[in-house]
This record gives sequence, structure tokens and C-alpha cells, in this order.
Amino acid sequence: MTLGAHDPFRDVASWDTDTAQEWVSALERRATSPDQVALRELLLGKAALGPGDTAVEVGCGTGPRLLDLASAVAPDGHVIGVEPQPVLADAARTRVAERGIGDSVDVRVGSAEVLPVPDGSAAAAVAQTVLIHLPERVLDAALDEMVRVTRSGGRVVSLDQDGDTWVIDHPDRDLTRRIALFNSDQRYADGWTGRRLPRLFRERGLTDVDVTVRTHVDDTAGSYLHGMASRLAKAAAEAGVVSASDGERWTAELDELAAAGHFFSTINYYLCVGVRP
Repeated sequence: MTLGAHDPFRDVASWDTDTAQEWVSALERRATSPDQVALRELLLGKAALGPGDTAVEVGCGTGPRLLDLASAVAPDGHVIGVEPQPVLADAARTRVAERGIGDSVDVRVGSAEVLPVPDGSAAAAVAQTVLIHLPERVLDAALDEMVRVTRSGGRVVSLDQDGDTWVIDHPDRDLTRRIALFNSDQRYADGWTGRRLPRLFRERGLTDVDVTVRTHVDDTAGSYLHGMASRLAKAAAEAGVVSASDGERWTAELDELAAAGHFFSTINYYLCVGVRP
């Protein structure tokens, strides 16, 4: 199969309302995980923002990072969130409005390929778990755009997982390995994006390129990685990678483990930062 053929984020603008709302719920569940909160804090620290700065977030989703960025640039700073999925963008606007920071945060519906942001206007351009879902041509354009909108001395920051680092405790090793390979090669545009970031940053002339690795750990039934595993098994069956009966059995066995308090899954995230000369 073509790399990334079953990535649900490949064309988010075409989602119907029900699909978009399902992902709003899933992303909100992920955002509350302590490990994800820690990842956002790490990203914010690497962005090195200060009062009065402008920050751009590519693929802001439902907006949890926008709040962090707004706090970092207050007072008098400005945050621009760019999101191609209208329902997710609306969720981000609602979050910003509820926090009462609408004057300092602007959520725009737009593409990473053509950011609606002036040249050199941002102290930092950031993306979290976005670039991994962009096909090669779009990824190249998005990185070029992140560099374009960042001022000299400003920072480009991306946090992406590596699909091959997803692990999960399950009694059926062979079936688990097949689902894990499907995840890395098909559920992201390129599951190896996280490990490629340093090279991609340097190729664009960014300096002081630095990488930090963190692991997201889920050991709770109903957690984000638990839900992700169930979605993966269903998607693998729909793609013909596993049979429908094997997918259902795998999920049922996983749910039995989770109900007994034995769910365990992890995935690595790679935070890459570079400075625009």
C-alpha cells in the first residue's frame, strides 16, 4: 500500500460533521493526559517566547496549546492559530473565548502550505503532531512556510511522534506486530517524520538544531492510547491488513486486559527546534 494511504488526517477539510466531532472528543481526551500537558510545557519552553511576541501555531486543532502560547506572550503579545478543519477551528475559538483571551488569539482556517501570516512576523512558529500527517510535498511546503513567517533569531519548533515506537501489551504478538506496522506506515503520512525532523530543519538553513525525546505513557482504560488502539484494529481490518474477526478478537482481548487494570501502551515524541538565521 502507498505510504499514508489510511491516514485519517490526510484530508481533514473533507471530514463530515460527525467525523470531526469524534476527533474533537478524541483530541480533547488526549489533551488532558498528564504526559501531553508535559509535552506542551516542553514545547512552550523550547519556543522561548516573551511578552509582546507573536507566535504562530500550525494545525492548532481544538486549541489547548493556544492558551499556553497566549500566556507566554502576555501582555500585548499575539497568537495566530492556523487550522484547516473548520469544526476543530470552531472548538479552538470556543476554548479561547471561554478563557477570555479572544483579543490576543486569532484562529484562522487555512492550510500549512500557505500560512495566512506575513513574512518574518513571528518570534516562533510551532506545530505539535501535525507534520507527521503531511504528505511529502505538503510537508516540504509547510516547513518552508514555518521558516518564512519566523523572524531572524526566532524559532521553528515541531513535536512529532515516531510510528515505529508505538508499543502495547497484548497477548497476541503476531497480530499486534501487524497492527503496529499498519499504524506506522499507513495511519500517518510518514510514521518516521519524528526521526527525520533534524535533517529537514538543517536542510532549510535552521541553526542550533536540537532534539528532545519524551515518552507518552498510558496505563488507564479509556485513555487516549487505549482508544487509539481500538481505532487502529478497526482501520487495519477495513484495509484488509487483518481479518474483521481477528481485529474484533484483538480489541476484545485488549479490553479484557484494560478492564482488569492491565492496559499499558507508550509512544515516543521527538521535539525538534531550530533557529532562523
